[in-house]
Amino acid sequence: MATRSRCQAVRESQGEMSHFLPPLWMLRASAWFCVALIAVLSLIPHEAEVRTALPSKVEHVIAYAGTAGLLRLAYPSWAGWRTVAALVAYGICLEGLQGFASGRSPGIGDALASGAGAVLGATGAALLAAWL
Repeated sequence: MATRSRCQAVRESQGEMSHFLPPLWMLRASAWFCVALIAVLSLIPHEAEVRTALPSKVEHVIAYAGTAGLLRLAYPSWAGWRTVAALVAYGICLEGLQGFASGRSPGIGDALASGAGAVLGATGAALLAAWL
């Protein structure tokens, strides 16, 4: 069929096991929701924060790993290192912007945890996609 989209072609080239993954539109919507959610949660005033019982560095790793994993699965044609680089730059920018949020302060440790999460998430998603 000449009207096949590039996404359909990529999905079909991944083989039969790709049926275990959600549709690309769902992965993409989820990934961009996570990108936006990270910004909101990073920049809300300290007084409005609701924290988990986890250390903040662990929260950063989880948030960025999940987002990187979704982006990697949602955009299989993107190079993994570009996804990681974009999320690392995003995390650094958000950390810098925290200096302007009430009661928040930027932290190099948080930026490093975000970067580590991005690496873990993109790597895990690439391994998962290769396995499926």
